[in-house]
Amino acid sequence: MHSKITFFNKPFCITLLAVAFVYGLALPFFWGNDPTSELGTLSLLCENRKLWFWAWGLLTAGSVAVNAQYMYKKFNCKSKILDAFCILSMIGVCCIALTLGHSIEDWNPKRILHWVATGVFIVFLMASVVLFFIFNIKKHKAFPALTVCTFLILATFGILFGVMGKSAIMEMVPIAMLQILLFVVNFTPLVKAE
Repeated sequence: MHSKITFFNKPFCITLLAVAFVYGLALPFFWGNDPTSELGTLSLLCENRKLWFWAWGLLTAGSVAVNAQYMYKKFNCKSKILDAFCILSMIGVCCIALTLGHSIEDWNPKRILHWVATGVFIVFLMASVVLFFIFNIKKHKAFPALTVCTFLILATFGILFGVMGKSAIMEMVPIAMLQILLFVVNFTPLVKAE
């Protein structure tokens, strides 16, 4: 099974996931930023540091997409829909990066596009994982629990938004949780391919 996983090999996937995880948790604290502030989001932090945001976006979306692909192959799942979701999450994060530097004083077209792109990114990033578990829920004894875990990650996003409002914490914690989930599924004995 693992010999068929070529580009998405174990060392590459783990390294990408680890780098994205560390960078995603560290970046919100750069330059004295307060990640709990509504003005401390990654978009505002990086509006004049676009390269740093591009690195975050590509690492984040890339680590999830590559590890999702590894997971699909590990459990012998072929789905053009799931593959498309991985690609759409990458497109979404690129669109977020392209709309950095918008005014936050009003709902101008660039700000609206930024929010739409953010929604597209989040929806397809999460869908690429949660729908895999839902589509295959009867194929593995761990998938019902993993489906619940992905919904809990989504709930964490909503809870953090409700409690703290818009902030980098709301951005970084659920993504880190999703990356940990993918690591557990792909590279620990807790979830073995049957």
